[in-house]
Amino acid sequence: MIYVKATKHLTGVTIQGDLDDFNDLVSAIYRMTGTSEEVGDLYEGVKNRLLGLCYDIRHAYMGDRDIVLKDNVLGSNIKEEFGIHECNQNIYYSVNILYPEAIFLALAVPDMFVYSKGYYGKRDQYNQEYKMINSYSNYFKDKALLSLLSSSIYQSLEEVIGSDEFNKLYSLINKENPDYVDYVTLYIDQCNLDLIKTQIVQRKDKLIDITRNFIKKNKEYKNIEKRIKAYAHKHQISIDQIEDVNIEYPEVIEW
Repeated sequence: MIYVKATKHLTGVTIQGDLDDFNDLVSAIYRMTGTSEEVGDLYEGVKNRLLGLCYDIRHAYMGDRDIVLKDNVLGSNIKEEFGIHECNQNIYYSVNILYPEAIFLALAVPDMFVYSKGYYGKRDQYNQEYKMINSYSNYFKDKALLSLLSSSIYQSLEEVIGSDEFNKLYSLINKENPDYVDYVTLYIDQCNLDLIKTQIVQRKDKLIDITRNFIKKNKEYKNIEKRIKAYAHKHQISIDQIEDVNIEYPEVIEW
């Protein structure tokens, strides 16, 4: 099972899971984001961010991120019965992602489920046996796994900001019914950097503001969206092909 908890300085969240957990999540992300590069994909920005998380997760279970050892709960009698006397700890892989990034995924990924459902139930027309390559049963599994990830991020956020504030944000979601079609994700980078620059004692309030602005687009987002979409239209490119040279992450992040 995937676990999500806030980092010490509220810079981000730590996502933990065993090898099977991370393998299942990576497979779910690949299937849910599709295998072909579509022109004008409505959720290209969301998918790119999700694939960015997938990149970190893959490197986590390759040993390029943190590993956490946790005591298992097997009693001595069970260990004796199955002959596993030396098995005292379980290995969990761990990866950190910035909090605004995590919150955005929690909000936006469920919004693309219906759209992504079109990637399922298809057959491989080039296979002689015409086999199903992505069945609808995978859709239900992948949706459940990504919904669990989203809910775990929400739970970590509630632990930081408190239930009263979280309930206000949830009410705002129901009121605004936000969608993330053609979302300009450069704004997420701006939020990531804003949080990093915020004093630790002020990060709780900053996370509330960031979440609120992801739910209900503020003036800052609308200005960025207007500028980026105008540039994309002028140069006939996707909004997700545009980079902001002013966005530069610190080499070392104090999590």
